[in-house]
Amino acid sequence: MLKHKCIYCLQLKDEKEFNREHVVPGMMGKYQNGFVLSDLQVCQECNTYFSQQLENAIALDSYEAFLRMQYRDTPMSDGRKLLENRIRIVGDEGVFKGMQFKVVTDKSNLYRIHFVSEQMVGIIKDVQKNEYDYFLLEDLPEASEEVLKRMKESTQPIINTGIDRVLLEPVLIEKGYLFKQYTYSEKYIYELYKEPEFTTAIKVKIDSIMRRVCAKTVFNYLCYTTSKEFVLDSRFDAIRDYIRYGNWSEKLWFRYSKGPVSTVDMPNETAHVVGYMWYPENEHWGYCGCLTWFGDFTYVFKMADTNQKVQEIPMLHSTRMACFNNVDRTIKEDDAVYIFQKRKDRD
Repeated sequence: MLKHKCIYCLQLKDEKEFNREHVVPGMMGKYQNGFVLSDLQVCQECNTYFSQQLENAIALDSYEAFLRMQYRDTPMSDGRKLLENRIRIVGDEGVFKGMQFKVVTDKSNLYRIHFVSEQMVGIIKDVQKNEYDYFLLEDLPEASEEVLKRMKESTQPIINTGIDRVLLEPVLIEKGYLFKQYTYSEKYIYELYKEPEFTTAIKVKIDSIMRRVCAKTVFNYLCYTTSKEFVLDSRFDAIRDYIRYGNWSEKLWFRYSKGPVSTVDMPNETAHVVGYMWYPENEHWGYCGCLTWFGDFTYVFKMADTNQKVQEIPMLHSTRMACFNNVDRTIKEDDAVYIFQKRKDRD
């Protein structure tokens, strides 16, 4: 029986062991004539691994998940919560500074989300700036003399962001913030802040799982627009091994930036951009991939070296970019020659 080679694990398998692989993960949107690898390119084992171990891991736990909640082509159901291993939303001014928030999907909201404060206790940090240190109840430290002095100077030394007072007050007494003969009064946050809006800081962790999802998406697109034989070339083995098994090679590199690559003609502000281009390194051309999610955050990474010198650019094949429109669900491609040049302020 004829065997076929998977572009990721490189194993020879029967035809029945292959299935469909979306170029852009389905969780990031569905499109008219969506690009799919379905011609014996990705085996079921690799496809299942990517879905369960990579894509599921970042679906509700990444900066891209935060964007997905707001801008995906079809809204997510209400009440889905953003996890906090790879992203945290923290207040950045006044009484909200340092306060942590959960992001919850909400189709009634213009941005499809709303923020809910974590259940924490705030202890006055700066009386003049009206800023607080926020703690989970189990992490509240012992009160110091310095803290007690600040508390006496403040009209609202303690803030409770949702902890049951029956649970909170005994801990405040135990840790030395309150004495048995005293209690404290609670005010609504807006009474303390007195402004209609406040800013937040988004703290993001970009780990190997996120990078591998991005690299897989671009590698899928490279296969879709060239051929299975092209991507099976050994020069792609380093990026292939990283995508499938997580083995990092010093031959590779990744970079990140806000916004899409400057040469892309975006159909709107929330489109995905997937593509590959040339970049000059040591007087030779190399392949690099780029991926922008929801028009907001871009990953650029090395895919392979070539033996072609920079002077030989007229002999190169065109590079390609595709924009996945999250408004009308169409896909637009461009096969111009794209060249990536590192920023001068980076090595």
